Amino acid sequence: MGTGSTSPLTLHECKVRASLLLKDLESPDSTRSLRAAERMRALPFFAGLSLGEVLSRRDTVKHKHGLTVIAREAGHATWTQLKQALEAVPPPGLDTRVFFQKGQSVFLNRWCATYEEAAASLAAQGGFLFPFRRQYFVCEAGFLRALGIDAKDPDWERMGHDWVRPRDSAAKARLEAKLVALGYGGQHVAGG
Repeated sequence: MGTGSTSPLTLHECKVRASLLLKDLESPDSTRSLRAAERMRALPFFAGLSLGEVLSRRDTVKHKHGLTVIAREAGHATWTQLKQALEAVPPPGLDTRVFFQKGQSVFLNRWCATYEEAAASLAAQGGFLFPFRRQYFVCEAGFLRALGIDAKDPDWERMGHDWVRPRDSAAKARLEAKLVALGYGGQHVAGG
């Protein structure tokens, strides 16, 4: 798609990309409009048309068509499938979204777009590494204590303070059971 962005795809970003695609299709700049017409050929009803034919029919293109192109570029057949994938509720077990429903805004967590960034932050500055939707964060012991979580539980050390790639999966399982019992499980999040 040529955005150069490494941040996780969001529904908002997808909608913006669809709007930009439609603006490009309408652009008087032939390079932009031809590039957009080529992208529109990802749709079955434009697939067999020349770029000129796609451009001649651009007044029939709706926002939903742009959304479908964005979905296909992201590896999904339809907008609905992409939307469902982006809104997917995590399976039962620890759901770190609940951490932030408890009003812990006084803590400055280190947020990372990739696991590798988060692991480097954990190695350099310590803390506790967790996933959050399609991102990762590293928090301090005080954040966990404020949530009523025992940051000194020996299982944290056994798993290397890394929830994503723990050194000891049995230690993670024990901690997960404790955190779910405290109310930090996916089944407790209403509406996703």
